[in-house]
Amino acid sequence: MNSQKFADPSRRQVKIRPQNAAALIARNLIVRGLRRLDLHHALRGRPAFVGFVVHRAEDIEVFAQESLSLLRETTEKSAIYDVMAWLKENARKVTTTDDTIQTLSDKGIVFGFASDRTDMPAAFLSLADGVVTLDAVDERAMAATFQTLFHSTPPTSILSAAAALSIDVLNVCLQRGITLRQATGRIQRYLSASKEPPITVACNHPRLENMAGLGEVADWGKSLARDILDYRERRIPWTAVDRGVMVSGPSGTGKTMFARALANTCRVPVHVHSLARWQARGHLGDLLKAMRAAFIEAVKSAPSILFIDEIDAVGNRLDLCGPNEKYSREVVNALLECLDGAEAREGVVVVAATNYPEKVDPALLRPGRLDRHLRIPLPDRQARLSILRYHLGHDLPDVDLADIATHLEGATGAIIEQVIRDARRRARHTQRPMTTADLEHGLPSRIRLSGAALRRLCVHEAGHALVGSLLSAESGSTLIGVRVMQEITQQNTGGQTTFRRTPGFDRSRASYLAEITTLLAGLAAEDVVLGGHADGGGGEENSDIHLATVLAARMDASLGLGGSLVYLTSDDPAQILAQVRRDSHLRRQVHARLKACAHRARTIIGQNIRALELLETSLARRRLLTSTEVSELLGENNPNNFSSNCDRLDNEGATQTPVD
Repeated sequence: MNSQKFADPSRRQVKIRPQNAAALIARNLIVRGLRRLDLHHALRGRPAFVGFVVHRAEDIEVFAQESLSLLRETTEKSAIYDVMAWLKENARKVTTTDDTIQTLSDKGIVFGFASDRTDMPAAFLSLADGVVTLDAVDERAMAATFQTLFHSTPPTSILSAAAALSIDVLNVCLQRGITLRQATGRIQRYLSASKEPPITVACNHPRLENMAGLGEVADWGKSLARDILDYRERRIPWTAVDRGVMVSGPSGTGKTMFARALANTCRVPVHVHSLARWQARGHLGDLLKAMRAAFIEAVKSAPSILFIDEIDAVGNRLDLCGPNEKYSREVVNALLECLDGAEAREGVVVVAATNYPEKVDPALLRPGRLDRHLRIPLPDRQARLSILRYHLGHDLPDVDLADIATHLEGATGAIIEQVIRDARRRARHTQRPMTTADLEHGLPSRIRLSGAALRRLCVHEAGHALVGSLLSAESGSTLIGVRVMQEITQQNTGGQTTFRRTPGFDRSRASYLAEITTLLAGLAAEDVVLGGHADGGGGEENSDIHLATVLAARMDASLGLGGSLVYLTSDDPAQILAQVRRDSHLRRQVHARLKACAHRARTIIGQNIRALELLETSLARRRLLTSTEVSELLGENNPNNFSSNCDRLDNEGATQTPVD
């Protein structure tokens, strides 16, 4: 039996609630147990020796660490306390009576944790004021956790399902920074993964030539198919074949379907996996075994494709903190080891998918691992027509689908498939063939922007495109394209300007400020052209104002790029914003930086107003401009007249995923 102490290096009193699911659950159950045995006076600094029996041995460290935080927050500075844990290990180390008594005599409050009452030293048990058997995670604890993390509570069925999962799994499913919908989706997929065997054969799925709207991803896949054929016929060695790729795109754009179509096109089996599927095997050791087994099985059927869904769930070691840091770090390191076995996994192409490429550990994207990053865009009109025709099959063969494709602007392939499924169901329930009216009945409701609203949207996106292009050399972000829509659904914003970060770019203070300036350029363009901005730049996560605020605060609070080298918090956006809310001095610094960047954006736009007007009118007419088209338009307006040097700041800004 090993007795482990949890040191508390900080003696200052703080009032900060835990910000991850594991800590929230542990705190809830600890406080509940103390109240049940009328021992909660320990949290007010009064002397108490309390033992805690934890439901799972694997969770002892989480509970012990959180109890330490709880004592630090609720007791006076002068309080003397300690937290101990008795862990079962192969090499048993007996805690003597003298050791236990010495610890208790030196401290006013002592919490001890074990997975079984018999694991606690006899001296501790005889002197303890009580031994609390902590409840297992239940719906009540889950409801409190959801409410704290997402400010909302899902249905009872979700709470009940979540309560059956381990704390380690819950910490991944309820990750900070995701939405309530994403969290519940992870729980449901995890539970499904534990019941279904992985798919290992590429059958009954389309080929890449049957799929529309994949862009560069389809081109890469077809090239891979040729390389695998050459490898099979021994014309090239495996070292000449791409061994890994990360595919990103909005939810519903067909990343999983792409992996299966890729396998079908390459005529190889596909092994579909995810972190949730691996975690379904049990605890950390079981997860790592399942991960390695997935690679081994893929090698046995080589050449093959190993698909890892939601690769961002593995975590980013740069952002890890809290009681589950060690767990998550081991998962990332194990995956790196599997990816690094280039010779051991000859014949296996790893395809990883994510909706959040910025959350993926950079080490996973290095050469020899997932060394390509390809993006699946939202389908354009022609792609939507092709997707409609593919899913309709033999139905409505002679019907013109152009109007329906136009109405589906901004929809993903998954939404289009759902529309057709609903149309078939409607026709089936009335026992008749499907008609165009059935399709139209299932179309997402749309809102048509007024002429004034559309013009504002074009001005806003033109501002992003203009300033982002002019500051590209400073920010390290290159324009990919800009799009506006006059008809929008509840799922899209109507406009989007997308940039790509240059790999390996020198991320200096100037770079961050340039990206913040680009993020605020849409609102700045509205101010200059229309005399003021509307509400389209804020109001939700990943909006222009949200991203700019996180970047501006990150410079001071985490990166040492403000006026101080003091490290205040991790790079996690949720923790960055929490620090801004707590720290009035940081808020003033962030406000001043945002104000200065917005001023710079307005000045650049004012100096290049003719170029902005040209972009605005072209967007209003075409609705979509590629980076080449934007460059051509700016070139027509005489690039020698452009200026971006106004009041040059120390520039640096956000990871320019789409700006709205």
